Amino acid sequence: MNEKKNFPDYVPKKTPDTIEDYLRGSSKVYEILTKLPNPKLENFKELLEIFEKFKKESEIHPGSIKEGNVAIGADLDQYYPSDEELIVSEIGKTIERIIRETSREQLLDYLNNMQLNIKKIEFYEIYFRHVDVMGSGRFFYSEKREEKTILDLYKK
Repeated sequence: MNEKKNFPDYVPKKTPDTIEDYLRGSSKVYEILTKLPNPKLENFKELLEIFEKFKKESEIHPGSIKEGNVAIGADLDQYYPSDEELIVSEIGKTIERIIRETSREQLLDYLNNMQLNIKKIEFYEIYFRHVDVMGSGRFFYSEKREEKTILDLYKK
């Protein structure tokens, strides 16, 4: 079968699937994420405070599993995260990036100077995937990692 002949306007997606793909249009998630401070070490404490606030809210408002439309690429039991879970995951990934891009010494100095007595940060990462259904379009789905992401601030 020649896909180009049958679907001449099809263009494969070559970029990673992100929350911007998954969420179309305005939402509570974007309202919060666009107001976050820049992902820099000097904003770590503020990001951590926002992270903790939404982590508590995500425990009160978890996502859910619903019957998925398998014909358009969903899982039979498709996971739909809550807004709070999406926010926690995105902030968690931002914190992880700051930790990765900061030397261990700088991070420990910052934690001591800010009197942050925290050793680990834990969250469930929400990641995204897409399915191209020929003749129907591109569909985006979220998945929740089974294992918690654990960021040990004292190990690098």
